[in-house]
Amino acid sequence: MNGKLLKNKIFVTAAALFCCALWGISTPIVKMGYAYTDPTHVPSLLLWAGIQFLIAGLLTTLIYSFVKKKPVYPKKKSVVGVVLISMTQTVLQYALLYIGLLHTTSVKGTVLKSTDVFFVVLIASLIFRLEKLTLAKIIACVVGFSGVIIMNLDGLSLSFNLGDGLVVLGIVFYSFSVVLTRLFAQDEDPIVLSGYQMSLGGVVMLLIGLIGGGALDFSGMLPIIVILSLLYAVSYSLWTVLLKNNPASSVTINSFMIPVFGVIFSSILLSEQGGVAPLNLIIALVLVCLGIIIWGKCNKE
Repeated sequence: MNGKLLKNKIFVTAAALFCCALWGISTPIVKMGYAYTDPTHVPSLLLWAGIQFLIAGLLTTLIYSFVKKKPVYPKKKSVVGVVLISMTQTVLQYALLYIGLLHTTSVKGTVLKSTDVFFVVLIASLIFRLEKLTLAKIIACVVGFSGVIIMNLDGLSLSFNLGDGLVVLGIVFYSFSVVLTRLFAQDEDPIVLSGYQMSLGGVVMLLIGLIGGGALDFSGMLPIIVILSLLYAVSYSLWTVLLKNNPASSVTINSFMIPVFGVIFSSILLSEQGGVAPLNLIIALVLVCLGIIIWGKCNKE
């Protein structure tokens, strides 16, 4: 793909929003999958996630090998990167999120997961010194995050418990993985990196789930697993390509749209009642889009 296109602001935003839409539509699909396993049993959830990411990683690698007309594999110097990204982005993030979400509300989980933009900006700017922390970035993050809060205002509680802490910790690990992906993708094919890290993470979670006694109705779950694996394969591969060619936070700022897409698709696919008020959703969408626009207009990197 053309290098200039991958750095074009309009294309980057559109591609990132496409990834966010895929992650957003995965929310109701995951809810459909709860009928085929025990959502309160962590090993079963990890078994489910492990199978999904293993298939997603293998699909990514096999399809890309077919396109390249030869087997693809990471360079020796990229093995450390594959392991680090896999552990932070796939294993630790999803293990902590699944456990944490069992002990907090979905509303708080949505708001807390949207803090990844803040963490990516801070980690990339203050720890890895890859970007500058500017006033424009802070304003864009605050405006976008305000939209997420308004969307969930009716059910939002100000209390904080262990489940909330685990969700935040999972997001911190994910934010580190975003920056690590940006670093290691510079010397590695991003699709190869994505495929192998998902496969490795899937194997680790699969083994943990099996050892912990995880179980699921595989025949009923199969369509869910296939659909989610395809969504994750496409979204994470494209996301990794974007991270290779752009500052990490300029890609991640678009993730404020994930909960918005999640609410919209859930209302369509699940016909959920008593969800987000239409006015709250409209205000949230305006603020999230405004935050993204501010970032695009003011960010000079």
